[in-house]
Amino acid sequence: MTPKKYDVIVVGAGASGAIVASELAQDGLSVLCLDKGAQHETRDFRLKQDEIRYYARGALVPSMKTDPLTWRQDSAGTESLAPWADSPLGTANPLHLPPSLGTGGGSVHWGGACWRFRESEFRMRSTIEERLGAGALPTNHTLVDWPISYADLEPYYDKAEWELGISGRGSNVVDRPELNENPWEPPRARDYPMPPLRRGAADQDFEDACRRLGFHPFRTAAAIASEPFKGRPACTYCGFCHGYPCHIDAKTSTHVAALPAGIASGNLEIRDFCRVYRVNRTSVGDRVTGVSYFDDSGESIEVEADRVVLACYALENARLLLASDINRNGQVGKHLMTHAFGFFMGLTKEPSNPYMGTLVASTSIEDFSGELVHDQDPSVLWGAPIISWPGDYQPIEIAHAIPATAPRWGRGFKDWMRDNYNHIWSMYSQTANIPTTETYVDLDPRRTDPWGQPALRMTHGWGDHDARAVEFLLTKKRAIAREMGLTTWWEETTRPDYHLSTHEVGTHRMGDDPATSVVDRFGRSHECSNLYVIGGGQFPSYHGYNPTETIWALAYLTVDQMLDRPMRTSTIPSERFGIRPTAGGQHVN
Repeated sequence: MTPKKYDVIVVGAGASGAIVASELAQDGLSVLCLDKGAQHETRDFRLKQDEIRYYARGALVPSMKTDPLTWRQDSAGTESLAPWADSPLGTANPLHLPPSLGTGGGSVHWGGACWRFRESEFRMRSTIEERLGAGALPTNHTLVDWPISYADLEPYYDKAEWELGISGRGSNVVDRPELNENPWEPPRARDYPMPPLRRGAADQDFEDACRRLGFHPFRTAAAIASEPFKGRPACTYCGFCHGYPCHIDAKTSTHVAALPAGIASGNLEIRDFCRVYRVNRTSVGDRVTGVSYFDDSGESIEVEADRVVLACYALENARLLLASDINRNGQVGKHLMTHAFGFFMGLTKEPSNPYMGTLVASTSIEDFSGELVHDQDPSVLWGAPIISWPGDYQPIEIAHAIPATAPRWGRGFKDWMRDNYNHIWSMYSQTANIPTTETYVDLDPRRTDPWGQPALRMTHGWGDHDARAVEFLLTKKRAIAREMGLTTWWEETTRPDYHLSTHEVGTHRMGDDPATSVVDRFGRSHECSNLYVIGGGQFPSYHGYNPTETIWALAYLTVDQMLDRPMRTSTIPSERFGIRPTAGGQHVN
């Protein structure tokens, strides 16, 4: 019997792959979706409030035994198994590991923070050079502008928010001048489909302190239903959200928000526990023919398709391309970017109830985002929002996050937790490293996984510019903490020990020039015309925002191209785009 040939094979059923697979299947194409993990169902997560299972033992995330990742500080260093993940404590916190396996991918365990990138973020290099001069960037930087603009992506942001379900309150909505909390929000055609989540207990204190300091607080958008949405119930504020699956499907994971429609079409087949190890090509090499994978019994299987979409995590996409020798221009794996979180934790005077709610039931400020920081400190290349984290802290997580002065065992530890756990509150920011010739991934020359496939090696260190951005934002966090009246606080170092944040991007950069990029603006490979490589790895630059909503928007853009549809155009008047606000919040041309 001749094996079935598919119209499209999608590798990875996570944030981007689930969208592409489902949309193509609904349009009548035969689609095979392959994933390393299980095909999750809601009933699998009914009893998900289990810190040992999900936080300490990492039930959803790949381990260093099955998916080894090595790291070194620079090209002259010697790699070792990622030290922040290969811990004697055994903690497998999804925050510092590659995202979850199985349908939904990282969107199963994510916190749900949703951000649109601001207009200037799409031309970061040009903005820095125009405002600070070309010499401001590190000499070995590899930063470039995006080949698309915010105006190009705005209708796809809108589709993602309304198709998948986002809670929030916009600030720059066409024909809604009363919505103006965040003066730096890019223009949007309409508001979010649901109002913001109920905030955590200490979040109001954060907002009030920010207003007294002259900042501009606004509610953080969240991929969590604040009210019933498309058959999914509203959040119950159970307190087990980031790092955990949702037991009622209120959180927007693509395994519940995207895949069901594709499966219902009858055109989508999902195979779980399939580890793709090679993308197969024609003898000429300019087209792909399908993929090879190991099934759950270890047998090697080959499947064919007219087109292949690699929709894994940014790191795994790069590993698969390198293992398949699809890297003619040497750009695969280059330009790695990740986030330093700048965690800042303290104790509130009144109970903060950190065991309740979700971290994104919060407030943010953008007064120092992107180029706005230049008016405060021109030595900082790029800024980021400061975000309140008012809840969703479980006891074991706090036990790993207590200050260095707190006892770690015995009576002293018990007393500290009893007296302080219910007063924990936190804020954070996400500063991305500037990509350089020393931030990249490649295949480890010595280590392999249990199937004999080469491990991925990460070369990444925090540069002086990266640390300076973290320190600047810490000064603002200290001012907020003092204004809030926190009794004590402690901070993350400006050069954190981790080099993985589940927010990695840039490893298969998109661009118009085939000599300097891996894929075009639609995610289509320059080297193989019927191969698409999508997700955060497409990003040419990175900013202070969670990447997922932009990954979703790019996935919908890829779908339009694959189905020969014209790009969507925004309904926003053209004169609303390209506006540059000053740091004081007044819009200027």
